[in-house]
Amino acid sequence: MQRLLGALRRADEGYQLIEAGDKIAVGVSGGKDSMALLMLLSTYRKISPRPFTLHAFSIKLGDPFDLSPLQALCEQWEIPFTVEDIHLLPALEKEKSPCALCARLRRGYLCRLARDAGCSKLALGHHREDDLETYLMSGLSEGRFHQLQPKSQMERAGITLIRPLIDIKEAAIADLARRYQLPVIKNPCPVDGRTNRQETREILQALEKRRPGALDQLSRALMRQRKEDDPHEA
Repeated sequence: MQRLLGALRRADEGYQLIEAGDKIAVGVSGGKDSMALLMLLSTYRKISPRPFTLHAFSIKLGDPFDLSPLQALCEQWEIPFTVEDIHLLPALEKEKSPCALCARLRRGYLCRLARDAGCSKLALGHHREDDLETYLMSGLSEGRFHQLQPKSQMERAGITLIRPLIDIKEAAIADLARRYQLPVIKNPCPVDGRTNRQETREILQALEKRRPGALDQLSRALMRQRKEDDPHEA
Protein backbone atom coordinates (compact mmCIF):
# COMPACT_ATOMS: atom_id res chain seq x y z
CA MET A 1 0.00 0.00 0.00
CA GLN A 2 2.69 2.50 1.02
CA ARG A 3 4.65 1.96 -2.19
CA LEU A 4 1.58 2.56 -4.35
CA LEU A 5 0.58 5.60 -2.32
CA GLY A 6 4.08 6.94 -2.93
CA ALA A 7 3.69 6.34 -6.67
CA LEU A 8 0.29 8.08 -6.63
CA ARG A 9 1.78 11.05 -4.76
CA ARG A 10 4.59 11.33 -7.32
CA ALA A 11 2.05 11.28 -10.15
CA ASP A 12 -0.08 13.88 -8.37
CA GLU A 13 2.84 16.23 -7.81
CA GLY A 14 4.65 15.53 -11.07
CA TYR A 15 1.60 15.94 -13.30
CA GLN A 16 -0.26 18.45 -11.09
CA LEU A 17 -3.34 16.24 -10.92
CA ILE A 18 -5.11 17.36 -7.74
CA GLU A 19 -5.74 20.88 -6.53
CA ALA A 20 -7.01 22.03 -3.14
CA GLY A 21 -10.80 21.88 -2.98
CA ASP A 22 -11.23 19.48 -5.90
CA LYS A 23 -14.31 17.29 -5.92
CA ILE A 24 -13.14 14.26 -7.89
CA ALA A 25 -15.46 11.84 -9.65
CA VAL A 26 -14.02 8.32 -9.81
CA GLY A 27 -15.18 6.05 -12.61
CA VAL A 28 -15.61 2.59 -11.06
CA SER A 29 -16.41 -0.42 -13.21
CA GLY A 30 -15.92 -2.96 -10.44
CA GLY A 31 -12.70 -4.24 -12.02
CA LYS A 32 -9.44 -4.41 -10.08
CA ASP A 33 -7.99 -1.23 -11.60
CA SER A 34 -10.83 1.10 -10.72
CA MET A 35 -11.32 -0.55 -7.34
CA ALA A 36 -7.65 -0.05 -6.51
CA LEU A 37 -7.86 3.56 -7.71
CA LEU A 38 -10.81 4.24 -5.43
CA MET A 39 -9.05 2.65 -2.46
CA LEU A 40 -5.80 4.54 -3.04
CA LEU A 41 -7.55 7.89 -3.52
CA SER A 42 -9.67 7.26 -0.41
CA THR A 43 -6.48 6.70 1.60
CA TYR A 44 -4.53 9.47 -0.11
CA ARG A 45 -7.13 12.13 0.72
CA LYS A 46 -6.26 11.62 4.41
CA ILE A 47 -2.60 12.51 3.87
CA SER A 48 -2.66 14.80 0.84
CA PRO A 49 -1.38 18.35 1.45
CA ARG A 50 -4.28 19.53 -0.74
CA PRO A 51 -7.72 18.59 0.64
CA PHE A 52 -10.17 17.03 -1.84
CA THR A 53 -13.35 14.97 -1.83
CA LEU A 54 -14.50 11.94 -3.83
CA HIS A 55 -17.69 10.72 -5.51
CA ALA A 56 -17.77 7.27 -7.14
CA PHE A 57 -19.78 6.61 -10.31
CA SER A 58 -20.56 3.37 -12.15
CA ILE A 59 -22.09 2.99 -15.60
CA LYS A 60 -24.16 -0.10 -16.37
CA LEU A 61 -25.04 -0.96 -19.96
CA GLY A 62 -28.15 -2.95 -19.14
CA ASP A 63 -26.07 -5.83 -17.78
CA PRO A 64 -27.30 -7.69 -14.68
CA PHE A 65 -24.08 -7.69 -12.62
CA ASP A 66 -24.44 -6.94 -8.91
CA LEU A 67 -22.85 -3.75 -7.61
CA SER A 68 -23.90 -4.17 -3.98
CA PRO A 69 -20.36 -5.13 -2.82
CA LEU A 70 -19.09 -1.88 -4.33
CA GLN A 71 -21.94 0.03 -2.70
CA ALA A 72 -20.99 -1.44 0.68
CA LEU A 73 -17.34 -0.53 0.20
CA CYS A 74 -18.19 3.06 -0.67
CA GLU A 75 -20.33 3.28 2.45
CA GLN A 76 -17.43 1.93 4.51
CA TRP A 77 -15.07 4.52 3.00
CA GLU A 78 -17.68 7.29 3.26
CA ILE A 79 -17.72 7.98 -0.46
CA PRO A 80 -20.99 8.88 -2.24
CA PHE A 81 -21.83 6.31 -4.94
CA THR A 82 -24.04 6.79 -7.98
CA VAL A 83 -25.03 4.17 -10.58
CA GLU A 84 -26.39 5.04 -14.02
CA ASP A 85 -27.89 2.32 -16.25
CA ILE A 86 -27.91 3.37 -19.90
CA HIS A 87 -29.18 0.05 -21.36
CA LEU A 88 -26.86 -0.06 -24.38
CA LEU A 89 -25.61 -3.64 -24.17
CA PRO A 90 -27.99 -5.00 -26.87
CA ALA A 91 -26.89 -2.28 -29.29
CA LEU A 92 -23.20 -2.83 -28.57
CA GLU A 93 -23.53 -6.57 -29.17
CA LYS A 94 -24.50 -5.78 -32.79
CA GLU A 95 -21.30 -3.76 -33.39
CA LYS A 96 -18.36 -5.50 -35.08
CA SER A 97 -15.90 -3.40 -33.04
CA PRO A 98 -17.87 -2.13 -30.05
CA CYS A 99 -14.94 -1.22 -27.77
CA ALA A 100 -14.27 2.31 -29.02
CA LEU A 101 -17.99 3.17 -29.02
CA CYS A 102 -18.47 1.68 -25.56
CA ALA A 103 -15.50 3.61 -24.11
CA ARG A 104 -16.67 6.85 -25.70
CA LEU A 105 -20.22 6.46 -24.41
CA ARG A 106 -19.11 5.50 -20.92
CA ARG A 107 -16.76 8.47 -20.70
CA GLY A 108 -19.43 10.82 -21.98
CA TYR A 109 -21.94 9.65 -19.39
CA LEU A 110 -19.33 9.78 -16.63
CA CYS A 111 -18.44 13.36 -17.56
CA ARG A 112 -22.11 14.38 -17.50
CA LEU A 113 -22.72 12.71 -14.15
CA ALA A 114 -19.57 14.24 -12.71
CA ARG A 115 -20.48 17.72 -13.92
CA ASP A 116 -24.05 17.43 -12.62
CA ALA A 117 -22.68 16.39 -9.22
CA GLY A 118 -20.43 19.44 -9.09
CA CYS A 119 -17.18 17.55 -9.68
CA SER A 120 -14.25 19.36 -11.26
CA LYS A 121 -12.29 16.25 -12.26
CA LEU A 122 -12.85 12.67 -13.38
CA ALA A 123 -10.30 10.03 -12.31
CA LEU A 124 -9.92 6.82 -14.32
CA GLY A 125 -7.94 3.71 -13.38
CA HIS A 126 -5.66 3.36 -16.42
CA HIS A 127 -2.24 1.95 -15.50
CA ARG A 128 1.16 1.48 -17.16
CA GLU A 129 0.15 -1.46 -19.34
CA ASP A 130 -2.95 0.39 -20.57
CA ASP A 131 -0.67 3.19 -21.72
CA LEU A 132 1.70 0.82 -23.51
CA GLU A 133 -1.18 -1.02 -25.19
CA THR A 134 -2.78 2.23 -26.34
CA TYR A 135 0.53 3.40 -27.79
CA LEU A 136 1.13 0.22 -29.77
CA MET A 137 -2.52 -0.13 -30.85
CA SER A 138 -2.61 3.40 -32.24
CA GLY A 139 0.58 2.88 -34.21
CA LEU A 140 -0.63 -0.39 -35.71
CA SER A 141 -4.21 0.67 -36.49
CA GLU A 142 -3.95 4.43 -37.14
CA GLY A 143 -0.40 4.87 -38.42
CA ARG A 144 0.36 7.32 -35.63
CA PHE A 145 1.38 6.89 -32.01
CA HIS A 146 -0.93 8.10 -29.28
CA GLN A 147 -0.44 7.66 -25.56
CA LEU A 148 -2.71 8.15 -22.59
CA GLN A 149 -2.17 11.44 -20.82
CA PRO A 150 -2.02 11.74 -17.01
CA LYS A 151 -4.10 14.92 -17.27
CA SER A 152 -6.23 16.26 -20.09
CA GLN A 153 -9.04 18.75 -20.55
CA MET A 154 -12.44 17.53 -21.70
CA GLU A 155 -13.38 20.92 -23.12
CA ARG A 156 -16.94 20.15 -24.21
CA ALA A 157 -17.75 18.45 -20.92
CA GLY A 158 -16.03 21.07 -18.79
CA ILE A 159 -14.19 18.34 -16.86
CA THR A 160 -10.49 17.62 -16.32
CA LEU A 161 -9.61 13.94 -16.83
CA ILE A 162 -6.85 12.54 -14.59
CA ARG A 163 -5.13 9.13 -14.49
CA PRO A 164 -3.34 8.84 -11.12
CA LEU A 165 -2.19 5.22 -11.76
CA ILE A 166 -0.65 5.89 -15.19
CA ASP A 167 2.91 4.96 -14.12
CA ILE A 168 1.97 1.99 -11.90
CA LYS A 169 2.39 -1.59 -13.11
CA GLU A 170 -0.73 -3.69 -13.54
CA ALA A 171 0.84 -6.48 -11.48
CA ALA A 172 1.18 -4.15 -8.49
CA ILE A 173 -2.48 -3.17 -8.79
CA ALA A 174 -3.55 -6.82 -9.01
CA ASP A 175 -1.46 -7.59 -5.93
CA LEU A 176 -3.16 -4.76 -4.01
CA ALA A 177 -6.61 -6.06 -4.98
CA ARG A 178 -5.71 -9.56 -3.77
CA ARG A 179 -3.99 -8.42 -0.60
CA TYR A 180 -6.95 -6.31 0.54
CA GLN A 181 -9.56 -8.69 -0.90
CA LEU A 182 -11.28 -5.99 -2.91
CA PRO A 183 -14.66 -7.23 -4.23
CA VAL A 184 -13.66 -7.33 -7.89
CA ILE A 185 -16.62 -7.82 -10.23
CA LYS A 186 -16.20 -9.93 -13.37
CA ASN A 187 -16.27 -7.92 -16.57
CA PRO A 188 -19.73 -8.38 -18.18
CA CYS A 189 -18.50 -7.24 -21.61
CA PRO A 190 -19.69 -9.74 -24.29
CA VAL A 191 -16.38 -9.51 -26.18
CA ASP A 192 -14.06 -9.56 -23.15
CA GLY A 193 -10.82 -11.33 -24.08
CA ARG A 194 -11.49 -11.12 -27.84
CA THR A 195 -10.56 -7.51 -28.57
CA ASN A 196 -7.78 -5.64 -30.35
CA ARG A 197 -6.54 -4.56 -26.93
CA GLN A 198 -6.30 -8.18 -25.79
CA GLU A 199 -4.33 -9.04 -28.92
CA THR A 200 -1.99 -6.10 -28.31
CA ARG A 201 -1.59 -7.17 -24.68
CA GLU A 202 -0.50 -10.61 -25.84
CA ILE A 203 2.04 -9.08 -28.23
CA LEU A 204 3.55 -7.06 -25.37
CA GLN A 205 3.57 -10.10 -23.09
CA ALA A 206 5.41 -12.09 -25.76
CA LEU A 207 7.93 -9.27 -26.13
CA GLU A 208 8.52 -9.19 -22.36
CA LYS A 209 9.02 -12.97 -22.35
CA ARG A 210 11.51 -12.74 -25.21
CA ARG A 211 13.28 -9.67 -23.82
CA PRO A 212 12.81 -9.37 -20.05
CA GLY A 213 12.65 -5.74 -18.96
CA ALA A 214 11.37 -4.53 -22.34
CA LEU A 215 8.14 -3.11 -20.90
CA ASP A 216 10.07 -1.19 -18.23
CA GLN A 217 12.19 0.39 -20.94
CA LEU A 218 9.20 1.25 -23.11
CA SER A 219 7.42 2.76 -20.12
CA ARG A 220 10.44 4.95 -19.34
CA ALA A 221 10.46 6.11 -22.94
CA LEU A 222 6.80 7.13 -22.74
CA MET A 223 7.38 8.95 -19.45
CA ARG A 224 10.27 10.89 -20.99
CA GLN A 225 8.11 11.70 -24.01
CA ARG A 226 5.37 13.06 -21.75
CA LYS A 227 7.86 15.34 -20.01
CA GLU A 228 9.19 16.58 -23.35
CA ASP A 229 5.65 17.29 -24.55
CA ASP A 230 4.66 19.08 -21.33
CA PRO A 231 4.83 22.86 -21.86
CA HIS A 232 5.51 23.32 -18.12
CA GLU A 233 8.76 21.36 -18.54
CA ALA A 234 10.06 23.66 -21.26
